[in-house]
Amino acid sequence: MGLGCWSFGGDNHWGPQKHTDSIRTIHAALRGGITHFDTAALYANGRSEQIIGQQLRKVRDKVTIATKSLYHPPGSMQKAINTSLRRLGTDYIDIFYLHWPSKGKDFRPLMEILEKNRQQGKIRAIGVSNFTVPMMEGLLNCGRIDYVQTGYSLLWRQPEKKLIPFCRKNRIKIAAYSPLAQGILTDKFVSTPAFPAEDPRNKLVFFKEENREHLEYFLFRLKKIAVSSGIPASLLALAWLLAKEDIQLVIAGARTREQAEENIQALDTKVDRETSRELTTLSDELTSSISIADNIFDHSVR
Repeated sequence: MGLGCWSFGGDNHWGPQKHTDSIRTIHAALRGGITHFDTAALYANGRSEQIIGQQLRKVRDKVTIATKSLYHPPGSMQKAINTSLRRLGTDYIDIFYLHWPSKGKDFRPLMEILEKNRQQGKIRAIGVSNFTVPMMEGLLNCGRIDYVQTGYSLLWRQPEKKLIPFCRKNRIKIAAYSPLAQGILTDKFVSTPAFPAEDPRNKLVFFKEENREHLEYFLFRLKKIAVSSGIPASLLALAWLLAKEDIQLVIAGARTREQAEENIQALDTKVDRETSRELTTLSDELTSSISIADNIFDHSVR
């Protein structure tokens, strides 16, 4: 399990974030055995990278730091890499992701630049985030993709159709983000949540009008399984995903020490075979009914 650091530094998506909460969350993760920290240049305009770098400096050789960059023209891509290195206060990045494809943009020159940085020791592994299989196929002639980051959870299993088989064939590791569907799969919600109008989660594919009834039924059934098993819904969702052989990394976001400590409990949560089958069946029913999209944010990347 890795710690997702999107909220650190305050972000337009997640709103204000206390600096002390970010620090406490990082150190709670370290105490709980988390060694993988996932950030991006986009998160809080680089502030997330700075916080991660500052707090992990003393344990740098014991942790994995992953960051990401949106598309840059080839002439400025090296500057973006160097900026992330400076913010993180490190001379190498364990995993560097190309973050979100851009329509009409050719990422092959960027892949070649990442490979050059790999050879120089500035980057140790290369990944892509939210890329489709055809997009990944176009990059394989320019370098080696080590990781792909994709949304994956009880609520979202689109990667099983094409992405996971492709990664299995090409020996690409899968890092699953939003394992709790941005908080929907926690015990806070026993029915379809009603967020304030400005909350960006309203734009998630789950809340499309045609999906709301299916989501309502799913959450009702999930709550019943949680009660009968004696395991909180969030831990059921995380443990179910951690048991997937095709998933090498589960990136669980947390904004507070308490959230991080709760997520970490999933590492020791034992879900019996019957409960696991119930969860899979329930997930099958939902995912066969939910709208098809490229990702949970319903951003078209084609």
